[in-house]
Amino acid sequence: MMTISQLLSSLFFFSAFLGWPFSTQARSIDRAVSGDHVEKEKILQQTFDSPRPFFAIAHRVLMDYGVRDALNHGANALEIDMTAWSKQWYADHDGTLTSRGHTAEHIFKAIAHERRAGKPAIFVWLDLKNPDYCDERYPACNIEALRNLARDILQPAGVKVLYGFYSSQTSKRAYQVISRGLNSNEAIGIDGNVGDANRVFNSQGPASIKHRVYSKGLFDPAWNFGNCKSSGNQICPQLREGAESKYFGKVFGWTIAQDNRKEADQLMSVGVDGLIYGFVATHYYDDPDTRAARKILADWLSKNQDKAYLATLRDQPW
Repeated sequence: MMTISQLLSSLFFFSAFLGWPFSTQARSIDRAVSGDHVEKEKILQQTFDSPRPFFAIAHRVLMDYGVRDALNHGANALEIDMTAWSKQWYADHDGTLTSRGHTAEHIFKAIAHERRAGKPAIFVWLDLKNPDYCDERYPACNIEALRNLARDILQPAGVKVLYGFYSSQTSKRAYQVISRGLNSNEAIGIDGNVGDANRVFNSQGPASIKHRVYSKGLFDPAWNFGNCKSSGNQICPQLREGAESKYFGKVFGWTIAQDNRKEADQLMSVGVDGLIYGFVATHYYDDPDTRAARKILADWLSKNQDKAYLATLRDQPW
């Protein structure tokens, strides 16, 4: 049976002879010889460049009809702002009486229904606005209550869940509860700078890289976009660094509106795994602007089929 080292040498020989692009990641196979067999297989699978699955994530889905509209537009993931109120969790961005959308239970049931009907709702990104509003003394509105709803409604339908935290929230109870209790259908995200996110993941978990998600963005990314080739703290250089670092299972950016074609093209070119798109300052619904924002992503994918494709239900994010 051919050893890993022999296989590596053969791959280098044939790539040079045929002029194939050979990823430098393959050189790490030798270093993994004494490691886990699964990890060696993963390294080997990454040897040749291949198109990556891409996630078009609908922004601020707060109503059940927004779920249907986003999936009809071609979204394959949904971002939902989650706010804890005293009696239960709501799809809610601002935490005011006028900003509240449907309850978490209601909108989760709408998503599960669409997924069972065949729509590609691959995962839901729960953008946690006040994850520590309630602690273990308040079982209706603590983080466990939201997790229970997701596990009882979304996950049995085949919908994965991403719990999204901001860097400022990672030292508190909710992050510990989610990080220490992840199942195979769940991942945890940190929004901020690459270095900060990596330090938190390394110190507080989760241990599995594939369950670590990094994100960075702005309601209008053009305001703090930066030079993608630089090493600054702006959006594009940080997302590029995150994608190149391999510290994270997935790297996502936000938010692409109808006027952000330039920013979307550059972010997709530096290797992000998905982008949040839609309206800047209101919830998602069918509108020429949300359709135009979705088309920006579709246009790039159409022109770059060798680099990425719209993820399908076969492409599990974690």
